[in-house]
Amino acid sequence: MFPTSATRLPRSLAKHVLTRSGGLRLVRVPLSTRIVPEKEAAAARAVSQSARMSTVAETEEMKTESHTALIAKRYQLTTEVIASKVFWAGFGWQGSSVIAEQMGYGADTGGFALVTGGGEATAVFLGHSLFYTLIKGGVAKDELSTALWLGTGTFFSGTAWQPVVNVLCDVTGNFFPAVAAGTMVACGSAFYAGLRVGRALWGETLGLPVAKRDYDNLNSDAGLSVAIGGATAMFVACDGSMVMNMFSFPFGVLDTDTTLMAMVRAGGATATGYGIVQAWQNLFPKGRNWMDIYLK
Repeated sequence: MFPTSATRLPRSLAKHVLTRSGGLRLVRVPLSTRIVPEKEAAAARAVSQSARMSTVAETEEMKTESHTALIAKRYQLTTEVIASKVFWAGFGWQGSSVIAEQMGYGADTGGFALVTGGGEATAVFLGHSLFYTLIKGGVAKDELSTALWLGTGTFFSGTAWQPVVNVLCDVTGNFFPAVAAGTMVACGSAFYAGLRVGRALWGETLGLPVAKRDYDNLNSDAGLSVAIGGATAMFVACDGSMVMNMFSFPFGVLDTDTTLMAMVRAGGATATGYGIVQAWQNLFPKGRNWMDIYLK
């Protein structure tokens, strides 16, 4: 039998051990050796509880909530991008095509490509500048510089658009899905090249408030260019005569349309194409969307 006094010791525990002689004897084991695991478990529970109450530590619930809030911010910025730039890109290109034709340029000439690219870039420059200075109250120098940078990317993609579509139409026999997909890749890439050139020219060379090239904005520029590629792809739908053009309504420009109506259709096409791709990107994890570096 264990001595009853052993059970009343506050600092140690009683334990039987087998001695070398084969007998049993009672030893005292420090109480702390038994309660260490209990202390660790209690500490873990306390940390978990404090994390739930903390304004700094993130719990799983908080991460879910913060990601939901991030997605909401992404969609808000998506709306702003469409309203300030992407709609006006298609609108401006279509209007510039009328000017190019009046200047005597055919759709297969370099002059037509340059006029339409310049017109689209101008529309993006003005749209961003007016929206973010007058409506959003941004600093004029910063927003004008950003507009200039974005306009550079737009000039690259807008100038490339008609030549790219001409080639793809000849190769595919005016097959809309193939032309749209090829245009997305080619013009999205052109836009990306323009963004990188713009950073090098306006930010690094001329010292305007445009972020210099680095790894973070390299990835961000690529993500934006994919979404812009979607805009250029849907813009192809403005040619209602293309085979399997499932978007000819409402974006196909009709012979009976006024110039203004044609420009509105074009703007709606670019806005929709961009919106579809960007909506997909908005579901990406944190840090994987091009917008995230601007939402910090």
